[in-house]
Amino acid sequence: MLGLLALASLVLPMVAAPPAAAAPSDFLYVANTADGTVSVINTTTDTVGATPITVGTNPTWVAIVPNGTKAYVTNNGSNNVSVINTANNTVSATITVGTAPQGVAVTPDGTKAYVANSGDGTLSVINTATDTVSTTINVGNTPIGVAVTPNGAKAYVANLNAGTVSVIDTAADTVSSTITVGTNPASVAVTPNGAKAYVTNNGSNNVSVINTTTDAVSSTITVGTAPRGVAVTRNGAKAYVTNFGSNNVSVINTTTDAVSSTITTNIGTGPNDVVTTADGDKAYVTNFTTNNVSVIDTTTDTASATLLTVGGGPAGAAPSPDQGDMVTTFQVTATGGLTIAVPASATLSGVAPGGTATGQLGNVTVTDERSLADASWVATASLTDPFTTPGGSPITGSAVTYTPGAAINPVNGPFTAGTAGTLASARTAFSKTSGSGDNSVEWNPTLDVAVPASAVAGTYTGTVTHSVA
Repeated sequence: MLGLLALASLVLPMVAAPPAAAAPSDFLYVANTADGTVSVINTTTDTVGATPITVGTNPTWVAIVPNGTKAYVTNNGSNNVSVINTANNTVSATITVGTAPQGVAVTPDGTKAYVANSGDGTLSVINTATDTVSTTINVGNTPIGVAVTPNGAKAYVANLNAGTVSVIDTAADTVSSTITVGTNPASVAVTPNGAKAYVTNNGSNNVSVINTTTDAVSSTITVGTAPRGVAVTRNGAKAYVTNFGSNNVSVINTTTDAVSSTITTNIGTGPNDVVTTADGDKAYVTNFTTNNVSVIDTTTDTASATLLTVGGGPAGAAPSPDQGDMVTTFQVTATGGLTIAVPASATLSGVAPGGTATGQLGNVTVTDERSLADASWVATASLTDPFTTPGGSPITGSAVTYTPGAAINPVNGPFTAGTAGTLASARTAFSKTSGSGDNSVEWNPTLDVAVPASAVAGTYTGTVTHSVA
């Protein structure tokens, strides 16, 4: 009789990450390109302030810091940025940037403003504490729109004449990757959960959807003619796209990434930019040619019959944060990693030469305490040391069959058992391919070893290794 002993082994761990928040609005700042002013709209009453704010030449875009104290306005014709003190709506500083600045976006912590300089292919980074340019980043040809992710880790820059989007690592202020999108990308908006970035392609009449985890285009959505602005609602359910050439607004369902409706009535001529209030109730569309702003009810997706008259050539707009909202964050910390535990040894049944030794190895346990949104993993089994005995020939993995068996004590599945098969190479024992959060499962695999008729008598010992990743 031959006695076979199967020894088992172990593996590796990992870590986790945190979340973010937002804020609503009472006022909307609108850059009037043709007359060098900024109009201020009260979004509660939908009335336009009597006196616009004079800024630089051809103001194009607006961004407001999270605490609402400053608005940054890019002046395309004078190569600078006007800083508006929102307490008294006066210009407190003027910052020289690159050539023909267009888009501007502020980081969620309010420490930086990124300005896209369309004339020289750069991005100016403004330190908002000192209102000075701290560094300049080379991006693609004719950068226009820029948006920062809710966690502040990345900025996405639409390069109009390159057909690309530059991804900025905001910690290093360097380009980390470049994504090819449609023709003449103009604007970018990121969903509140940070999972997707929507890019309007002015020349190909569509919107590219970027998966911000992989920084690859996941889908392309056909919209109206010459899409320009894009904005996502606070709850992340809809994206609004202004179609400059067809004078309408496409409404995108962000779950299906398909156009759910098109708003035409009460949209002016040359709809340029669109922003949504932070409470999510309204979307405002700047109509460049008719010098007014359309107000959309985001529940019904209809525009008010009353269009708000502003200055000449309204382009970019931004809502000011409502200080009644308190931005609240907290961090969830993972308690552990991804581990696998196995019995130290197992003994299979005795067998005569030419027979099959069989037996169970005992419970193998995978414990996942990484607390991840994507808690997938795969556990494998392999014969790392063939079965041997002094004076005998080794019995290799091609003669050893591994059968995982059913899940035992599963917590937060689903889990999938691998198929039975030989250990000629590593094979999947168990896996979790979907779901989130901490989880665990056990299984008790069976090992069958086909012993050659020429095998010599003795105790055969081999090593079965389980690993997980």
